[in-house]
Amino acid sequence: MITIGKPFVAVEGERAYLKARVDISDDAVSRYVRETSKKDRVYWVTDIDYPPAAWKDDDFCAFFSVQKEYAEYLCVERSNAFVIAFFWYACVAGSDITFEMPMSKRLYDGITSMLLPRLRDNGVEPIKLIGPVTDEKVKCENGVVTGMSGGVDSSYTLMNYGGDNAPGGKKLTHLAIYEAAYYLFTKKDYPDDVDAIYESEDKINAHVLERAKMIAEHNNLPLIHVRTNLDKGFYRGALQFTAMYRYLACTLSLEHLYNTYISSSSGHEEGQLEVSLFAPTQHYEDFLCECLQTENFVYMTSDHDSRITKLKALADNTDFQKSASVCFNTQKDGENCGECYGCWKTMIPLDFIGKLDNFRESFDVDKYYANRENVYKDLIEFSKSPECSSARKTIELLLEEADKEPSEAGELFRKVYAEKLSPTRQKE
Repeated sequence: MITIGKPFVAVEGERAYLKARVDISDDAVSRYVRETSKKDRVYWVTDIDYPPAAWKDDDFCAFFSVQKEYAEYLCVERSNAFVIAFFWYACVAGSDITFEMPMSKRLYDGITSMLLPRLRDNGVEPIKLIGPVTDEKVKCENGVVTGMSGGVDSSYTLMNYGGDNAPGGKKLTHLAIYEAAYYLFTKKDYPDDVDAIYESEDKINAHVLERAKMIAEHNNLPLIHVRTNLDKGFYRGALQFTAMYRYLACTLSLEHLYNTYISSSSGHEEGQLEVSLFAPTQHYEDFLCECLQTENFVYMTSDHDSRITKLKALADNTDFQKSASVCFNTQKDGENCGECYGCWKTMIPLDFIGKLDNFRESFDVDKYYANRENVYKDLIEFSKSPECSSARKTIELLLEEADKEPSEAGELFRKVYAEKLSPTRQKE
């Protein structure tokens, strides 16, 4: 059983906290550890100090924190943020969730009547949400927010929704930076010290925060900085499987401020649904947005455009040229390493369209040019792993682009691809 206590607000220094006591039973913890330890190539830290010793402290709570000037917008009247935050954990652990304060009836219905049946089709044990439900709206300032990482997807959302011509009239009123998850799955070796792991991650987050502040300032939008202990205190990994749940939970903690959260789509194609606990949430992002709404809150994806389409639109944006943050290598202190999939799927398309030289402040362009052929080979090899469907889609789009818009880079990519067996043929 996962038990969520009554949410409350506490102001500590310059931060305001929405807190709730969350108790997880021993059997749920055991199942969570057992299930997460089964997964290959996904890196968890549930084998070190788990469950955390801090759970025994009387004052230990799950929390979301913001700048104290936003304290009035933290929502104590609903359990929505905490139920969403622990939903994935509960499903993996096969554990019911009980909660003291009401949750939105529309959200309850979306989870129980839509999301859970689809997950059960993929082997998830049925769980129950036990607690009061209401269809009464909460007071809200009707803000529109998107998360701002400085990456391609969030920058494209800002470009499309930051002005008066925003689709559907959903003009952004705020940007947010969510310190809600850590990229533990990118680490093949990590120290046997949880604090050391998160200290390293916090350094990266500091760079991301500064970049987000710059972008928000340039666009005359307030930036709300949300912190949470969901990862270190509870999940210890699983970012790709929980991202949309976590970011929505962070947003719903400020339910008095927003009525719309625009999730920056990764470009996953409409109609391609893989509703599974161990599929990246981007694989069923539209379905999640349909399920996870409240009486006065809309959750929506920004677009379904491909990464190449987005990069073509962003290539001449001077802010993006200086602040592009796409790297998956969390060891690089906020810099783009040029040696990971996140960097490859950005640099290669920019090279194809002749715009990479504009990004010298964000990438080591000369190093890329000197090793271009090896970069292509590395991407192709990376795509052969069964779980790397995104990389295979990237290669497909790159080949299409090489056919549509001939370039020296595109010709070289096709040559390298032809010399190496395609992922499908290699598997055969």
